[in-house]
Amino acid sequence: MMHAMDFGPAVSRSDVLIAVALSALGVGLMVLNVLNEVGDDVLVHVSPLAVPVFLAVTAPVAWRRRAPIGALAATLVALLAHWALFGQLTRCGVVFPLTFVLAFAAAASLELRPALLGLMLALALSVTVSLSDAALGSLAEAPVFAVLASVMWGIGRVARSRGHMIVTLEAQAAELREARDERSRLEVATDRERMSTQLDELLQRRLGELARLADNPSPAGDSAAATAKFVDIEHEGRRTLQEMREIVGVLREDSDDAPTTPQPTLTHLEAMLLRAKGADARMTVEGSPRVLPAAVELSAYRIVEHLLAALEDAPAVEVRVRFGDDALELTVAGSGRRRASAALERARERARLHRGTLAATVRDGRTEAVALLPVAGA
Repeated sequence: MMHAMDFGPAVSRSDVLIAVALSALGVGLMVLNVLNEVGDDVLVHVSPLAVPVFLAVTAPVAWRRRAPIGALAATLVALLAHWALFGQLTRCGVVFPLTFVLAFAAAASLELRPALLGLMLALALSVTVSLSDAALGSLAEAPVFAVLASVMWGIGRVARSRGHMIVTLEAQAAELREARDERSRLEVATDRERMSTQLDELLQRRLGELARLADNPSPAGDSAAATAKFVDIEHEGRRTLQEMREIVGVLREDSDDAPTTPQPTLTHLEAMLLRAKGADARMTVEGSPRVLPAAVELSAYRIVEHLLAALEDAPAVEVRVRFGDDALELTVAGSGRRRASAALERARERARLHRGTLAATVRDGRTEAVALLPVAGA
């Protein structure tokens, strides 16, 4: 019985509108009961007080979701009081729909045991209105309306079950999203750890090369050989510094705003092309595909991304990736946009990071850009 004290959602505007509609219908029927003849030209003398008092029967529907058992009990008590005060009147036109609404609300918002209590109260309402209604006045019609109330109660139980299923699925979806985000963070951490290892190996290897260059003596008096050695040392030093900057630049992205997904690589190009230009775009891979340094693959991905931004969304977009022995060649062709210079410049800057080149040509309205990224010794 204590379940009747449980409070659900607050009374909403729709609850009030339903209560107003049923109350208006009930008041209309009461006015007809007061003014009109019922049956075989027998005038029913009813107090005008039956009209406002009947509002006590319909008003509880407003809190049917907040306290369905309380609403059912209040409606039943008000109906019994109205019957005791004013006798048999035509009430079925509003009380039966009211009973069905309350039965559905109790079944949809309560656990099984209190919901069964709500069904009992709904059946009691059906019997009471069958006995107190002037148009019925007997128990003959009560089973029909009791069955209808039970059907509405059953529909409410089905709706509750589906609602629970939806809540469970939403909770599982939220857990899957959290697991996906956590996995992405772990993948990012793994990538950064791998890059740190690459940085350490790079430093050891390049410092060893510089040490060997410096230890290898030049022939006495051979200024050209000494100059060439210094040029080699400078070249290797700059190369080492550049690769360190690229790797450290990725590792420094450790703020809260940093992406939690792994850095894109060449294997993600086809998916990016599909998203950017649709299923009609084509991509071909030539040469001997292999894993390149993470910084090179990231820049290659960004270069293609910038070049695609410079093209119209036309079906004739083509992307070609060729793995050469000492360079990665990226070719992007399609109908160029009118204002594509900014995207081309961004792609060119990316290529320069790796001492690469980018050349763009326009023929018959079709733009073709070719980027070369050196990968010697990768």
